[in-house]
Amino acid sequence: MATVPPWWGELAAFVAARRHPSGAVAVLRATARFLGAEPTAGPQRLLACCAGHSSTSRALTAFFTSHGLVLAGDDEQRRAAARRHRYLDAVPAMLAVGVSEFHRALLDERERARRGGRRPLADTTVETKLRILRDLAVHLSASRTVTGWAETTTADLEDWISLTPGRRHQLTYVLRGFFVWAKRRKLILVDPARPLRLGAQPAFKGTVIDIDAQKTLLRRWTSPATDPHERLAGLLAMLHAASNAQIRAATLADIDPRQRTLTLAGRPFPTPLDPATWAALDACLRHRDDLGTLNRHVIVTGATRTRDTAADSSYLTRKLALSGTMPAACRQTRLADLVTSLDPKLAASALGMNGGGLVRYLDDNIAHDRLGPAARHA
Repeated sequence: MATVPPWWGELAAFVAARRHPSGAVAVLRATARFLGAEPTAGPQRLLACCAGHSSTSRALTAFFTSHGLVLAGDDEQRRAAARRHRYLDAVPAMLAVGVSEFHRALLDERERARRGGRRPLADTTVETKLRILRDLAVHLSASRTVTGWAETTTADLEDWISLTPGRRHQLTYVLRGFFVWAKRRKLILVDPARPLRLGAQPAFKGTVIDIDAQKTLLRRWTSPATDPHERLAGLLAMLHAASNAQIRAATLADIDPRQRTLTLAGRPFPTPLDPATWAALDACLRHRDDLGTLNRHVIVTGATRTRDTAADSSYLTRKLALSGTMPAACRQTRLADLVTSLDPKLAASALGMNGGGLVRYLDDNIAHDRLGPAARHA
């Protein structure tokens, strides 16, 4: 290199501490080649140059963000924005302006909620609304010629909803919100969604594990011979209603050894751990120490041992598949038990969830048909 950047020594120490010697040398050689081609390139430009080299790009991104040389990017937010723009691009031109303005209004509402300390709209919620409006716009354009949302009638909406009667509740709810907003913005004069009737709210149709299967799983996950990642994921999901994302996102800083609690993302309070779950957590920490990793997460895999990222979203699903279940099924079982034995609003407050969504778990007689009275003592 003609000019050695001031951070070169720190980069060498950073990759040497996290990678096999040959891997560290490969990252340094690739970085030196990029710097040789553009001697004056800064960290941001360097990241753009190595975008096609996954290993080098991951190492440089982790180094520059941890040392404050570039701002940490949010890949999930970028992917969500790309999905939203795909939905917007698919809306026919004569109806696209209204949907685009509605999209901006949703993002503004989410930002106000975030600044005010309220629960903001999730990316999934925003994407679902845009997807529904895209499908409606495509249907209107295919059925007849329309020049704007003001030409939409109640009959048009009823015809479209009748194509998927099982989704009537969700579709009507989204359409009411959109056309109320459109009337407030003077895009329409008459609200065509006002006469629509809400359908019955869909009941919970997910998988719930019966009491005998729960006992079998608990015996497996309390055995020291079981893989520590499988033990921790299964117990956190089935006893503490933790989601796949919450388990993978847990870090060493979230553990309180004195109180024996674990802070899960999105929950208002730290989660107290029972002896079996604490033993599984301790086994995971010992496994993590054996790997010699600097990754701050509790669940560290062979792929993330030399990185700073969480495990892949499918990792825990594959682990629990060995015991014949999934993280979602274990979590749903615990949620159903909490909702049937406690008030849904109390359970929602403890778990940092929406109480209206948990009410669905009461609609399938889960407590009587599948869980049984002894489920809470499993």
